[in-house]
Amino acid sequence: MIRALFVFLFFLALFTVSVFFAMQQTGFASLRFGDTEYTVNLVNFVIGIFILLPLLYIFFKLVGLLFNAPKLIHDKMSSRRHNKALKDTQHGLTKFIQGDWVQSEKLLLRGAENSKASAINYIWAACAAHQRGDFTERDAHLAAAKNANPDETATLDVLQAEMLLEQNMPEQALASLSKHSDAIRSNSKIATLFSTAYEQLQDWDRLASIIPQLKNAKNLDAQHYSHIVKQALKGLLKTQQNNADEIGTKHKDALLADGELTVEYVSALRQQGKHELAESISSTSLNTNWNSKLAHQYGLIEFKDAGAVLSKAEKWAEQHTDDENLYLSLGRICKQAQLWGKAKAYFESSLSRKPLAETYAELSSLHEQLDEHDDAHRCAKKGLQLATNKL
Repeated sequence: MIRALFVFLFFLALFTVSVFFAMQQTGFASLRFGDTEYTVNLVNFVIGIFILLPLLYIFFKLVGLLFNAPKLIHDKMSSRRHNKALKDTQHGLTKFIQGDWVQSEKLLLRGAENSKASAINYIWAACAAHQRGDFTERDAHLAAAKNANPDETATLDVLQAEMLLEQNMPEQALASLSKHSDAIRSNSKIATLFSTAYEQLQDWDRLASIIPQLKNAKNLDAQHYSHIVKQALKGLLKTQQNNADEIGTKHKDALLADGELTVEYVSALRQQGKHELAESISSTSLNTNWNSKLAHQYGLIEFKDAGAVLSKAEKWAEQHTDDENLYLSLGRICKQAQLWGKAKAYFESSLSRKPLAETYAELSSLHEQLDEHDDAHRCAKKGLQLATNKL
């Protein structure tokens, strides 16, 4: 507006000055058109020029406007459509936040028709369809998003895999992630999705195989990493007990770093018949990091020299006087060493600290072995009552 005012004032001043100088001169302006000659007073000529120039400007402006009218109309209509698409998109996202999945999906799809970033609309529409449980429509929207923006195919594969895992379809999720296995180390999201898929499939071998990659994955939550390692190794020890020693060789540090895993490892070694290795692992771990459940496992190991082991275990009892599992194990070790009196004393010491059904069972068996049938019956009855109450 100000610029137009300055232009007007400039031409007004120019017009005034030009007319003033023309009035100071005596003369005429002569114009020839063919054989015809026109003579005009100089002042009138100047005034005519200043009238003609704006008229010519307006004329050419109108001609230009006439020729550009279709384009201007198209641009205007396109702008209106884009503005409406933006409004539909914003309204659709609001409905999504409010939990109105049906209306949100409808508005987002309508907004996608004239949106400059239609892939965004299709992605959110897919999320809305997923929330309302229409997985066929969800996949269709994701396919539309890929077509709209092929450069974002990797991102959409990850999103689809995440939704499939929520749907408990790990095999389909892995198919969606198949092209991105190299990104496990560099992308924590992809790492998490792979591990979740293997966990849902209970494919402990493949889950364990990516542990080295997960260990160095960028921005992977330490707690989630620990959970993955624990689930993988527990699964392996449970399903591959006959290979417990091999599992231990590959994942020794992880197995010994977690008390629960150490107990599972020792139990698997026992069932594999690797009692000497189980004893070595248990005693080393108990010396450095006491674990009552591991102390319980220790008594279930078959020892070549129970007497020598007993001396070691009795030293632990000097430091852990209130551990009922340790005294139970001491009693079991004494039974292996055929020290019946000591075994009975340790079982009773364990019961005095905390009554356990299996301790009563051990004591009942010992009384039966010593022909103390009444005591055997009494202990068996108490153990049964204790086990029944816990059930």
